[in-house]
Parts: sequence; C-alpha cells; structure tokens
Amino acid sequence: MLSYKTGLLATTTLIFIVGNVNAFWRLECDGSVGVARLDPLMDFGGLSGHVHAIKGASAFTATSTAEDLLKSNCQSCGVAEDKSAYWAPPLYHKADDGTLTLVPEKPPFKAYYVQENTGMTSDGKPMTCEAFPNGFQMIAGTNTRRNSTLPGPDPDVNYGPFPDDDNSKREERALGFNCMNYKGTPEPTLYRHHLPEKSWLDANCPDGLRLELQFPSCWNGEMDGGKDHKNHVAYPAFIGGGDCPAGFDRRVPSLLYETIYATDSFAGKGGSFVLGNGYGYHGDFIAAWDDGVLERAVKECTNLSGQMRDCGVFTFPDNTASCAFENPVPDEIKDEDTEGPMKELPGGCEIQSGPEPAVPGKGATGSSSGGKSNKSSSGGQDKPKEPVVKAKHSDDSKADKKPGGAVFAEVDDDVEDTPAAPVQDKEAEHEAPAPAAPAPSPETTPGPAGPPADDAGKIYSTSIWTEGRVVHKDVFVMEEVTTTQGAHAKRHVHRHHHAQQHGIGGRRLR
Repeated sequence: MLSYKTGLLATTTLIFIVGNVNAFWRLECDGSVGVARLDPLMDFGGLSGHVHAIKGASAFTATSTAEDLLKSNCQSCGVAEDKSAYWAPPLYHKADDGTLTLVPEKPPFKAYYVQENTGMTSDGKPMTCEAFPNGFQMIAGTNTRRNSTLPGPDPDVNYGPFPDDDNSKREERALGFNCMNYKGTPEPTLYRHHLPEKSWLDANCPDGLRLELQFPSCWNGEMDGGKDHKNHVAYPAFIGGGDCPAGFDRRVPSLLYETIYATDSFAGKGGSFVLGNGYGYHGDFIAAWDDGVLERAVKECTNLSGQMRDCGVFTFPDNTASCAFENPVPDEIKDEDTEGPMKELPGGCEIQSGPEPAVPGKGATGSSSGGKSNKSSSGGQDKPKEPVVKAKHSDDSKADKKPGGAVFAEVDDDVEDTPAAPVQDKEAEHEAPAPAAPAPSPETTPGPAGPPADDAGKIYSTSIWTEGRVVHKDVFVMEEVTTTQGAHAKRHVHRHHHAQQHGIGGRRLR
C-alpha cells in the first residue's frame, strides 16, 4: 500500500473494496436487416436526413413501435424472444476524389446487456436493475456533435465519478473508437472519443476499427424523453455504472453497442473515413421483447461468461444471417444507393467537420415522434444488406488465438499492476498517456463500474472482460490520504485482478 504525508501531521485513510461483479450477456447480431434512411424516433413517418444500419426486428419501418416490432417474422440478432430494434449510422470511406463507399462490417454486431445492481439513488437508496419495458426508447450520442473536448486516448477512461453537472462530457465519454490489433495490447473500451485519422488507422489498426456506444442506465420512469429521446435517462457516475443523479432513481440494463468495421480493407488507399450522417456518432433503441422474457433474464441470467447461450431463458433462431426487412421501403428511397461507390452520402447528407455543431441533413422529411405511441405498420423496407466480412474469430475454435468469446477452471489471483508504456506513434504523440487501467479484450467490453450498495460514496470502479478462455474481473480501489493542514487529499488507484476460466465445448457463438 502507498500513503502520502504532507505537512507536520497527517491522517491516512485507506479504502480497499472488492466490488460486486455484475452479470451480463452479449446479444450478437449476424448482420443488419437493412441499411436505409429510416428513423422512427427522430423522423417518424418520413425519411431520415442520413442513413442507418438497422439490427434486430424485420418489421422495422419509419413508423415502428414496439407493438409493430413484436410481430416481426424474423430478427438479425441471436435471441428469438428479442424483437427490439438497434440502429446507428454506418461508416463510409471517402476516397481522395470524393467517392464514397460503405465500409464492410465484421460481424457479429454486439449489444451488451449488463445487469448493474450497484450504486445509489441521490437520496441514498440502493438500486436494483429492472428490465426495459416494451415501448421504452432512447438515443445515445449526438448527431450534430462535431468536436471532442476530451483527450484521446482518455487518461480517465476507467476512473470517476464524473460530475453530475457535466452530463455533456459524460455523453462524450460514452463514445469509443477502438483500434483493433489482435497482436498488440488491446485498448480499453471507450478509450478514445474521436475518430482517428485514416493514416494512423492504417499504420496501427490492422484488424479494423470498433465503434462503441454506451447508453445511459439511470431512468426516471418515463417511456421516452421528448423530442431528443434523452431527457428520461441519465448517465451514472462512472458512465457504465455507479450512483445515479437526482431525478433518475431507477436502473435499467447498461446497454452498449459494438460494431467492428473493416477499415483495414481500405489500407493504403488514401482518403478518410466518415459516418453516414457526416460525423457525429449516435445510436437508437426501441425495446420489444416477448412478454416476461427480459424480466426473467435480468434476474436469472447471471453467468459471468457473457454468452447469450448460457442463459436458459432464451431460445436461438437459425436464420439471423438471412433476416431482412419484410416490408417495402418508401418509394422515395427504394432505389437509393447506400453502398456506393457514390459521389455523396445517402440523402445528400453534407460532411461537416466542425468544430461547430452540424446542420441537420437536407434529406429529412419526418419529425421526431416526441415520445408519442404512434401505431402503424405502413412503410417498411426491402433494401440490400450492407456487405460484411466474415470474422475469422466468430467460433470458439479460435478462442485460444484471439481474445474474446465465452469461457470459464477456477483461477484466482490478487495483484497490483503497473501498466505497460503506451505505444508512441504519430497519433499518440499528441494525446494523453495511456491510463493506468487494464485493457479489455478487443472482442469484449468491461461491465459497468460503481460502488456496491453498502459502500455508497466510496470512490472506485470495476470492470469485467474476457480474453481467450478466461473471464477477468478488475477492481480499482482508491487509497485516499487527507491531511490536517488545509484538509488536502491525495488519491492513488490500485488494480486488483481476479480471473475465472470455464469451458463451453466447441459450439459456435451466434
């Protein structure tokens, strides 16, 4: 243990906590049901100003509600009882001559459901995770954001708590652009909050780029948050977990999207990468689960492997890869090219570099649903799915060679680690040093961090991550030293590491 002394007289307080491990599962989606300018939240009943890659239920339309989605014929995600919709703008490559081409995904897309059961309400009551009710909807990220006020890489990626009155920065910390290099040290989730230059990606990320989006998990009980679909939710103190701010006294699963893009397939070709809306990353969600299933899963699916197939509540369809929009798209976009090569983004969306907020795309014709329960099955889609690269790491036979996957033989250790020095390259030379925190697998995402109910107010964080056949829990504990002279305090973070290994046989993860 380390301690600090300042002045003539000092009192030392050592805080050592091992937090609860939060259960989670990774919902894996083999592809998109379609790529189109549709958004039933922000552009209800019309066309979106920019394109989205839509995962989940096949009945997705410009007017979708949970009631509509529950009638879907199929879903692109791997749990049959889940008819929810998950969507975000895809990534494009812009060549030096201005030509735009859709960047292929490396499936599966993952939506993490973490049952965060730690943290306190603003009036000191313990919190327990509850299921999203059907019809619950929200957006994370900001479409018009064109700058980042945070360093990248972020030295505070695994620390906190972050101030309640700075929710804009909390939202920035919930964005991740993760460099994929399976032969190197993996970057922590949400490590960098802006899209790196293409030349840097070409030189340092031979396995692609992972886009990450953490959704808020503190809830005020409303089904929607008005025109921006955000006001009913808030980020907890540690972004993925921890205490909730005043007015948000209920906890829903901590939802995180991960999409790996094959940026490596454009290595050496010059140009740049842009999102389908011009730049600002964001994502949308509508909850639609078969009656009672998500409620049971939140309570019963506690296997720390993170595998959806380890949850006995779920069943698993076999047609996820072929699932596509079941209804025709509106006539205005039925022939719209979303793949390229093309001279402008779908809808004529302008690429705006900022730093000022962007002007919304000129192609929008709908309006925000504003939280209303609009019911219609009209509209719909029949667009080609985006090209995909079949990921070599998608089955368990590769688990020993590349991080990620399911897995668990009891191994336990407790160590204090010193992080490896960051790689110095053109991008990192101008960024903050790498954080003193563990790097999760490039295939998995840490669970949320935050104090258990009986240790409210203590400053620390935890994370869950997998590597090969091992699932890790890292607990960050704070040594806090206060002095009688000026009531000065210094803090030092320690990492304490635990691991479990489990075998799952040779089945393919879906």
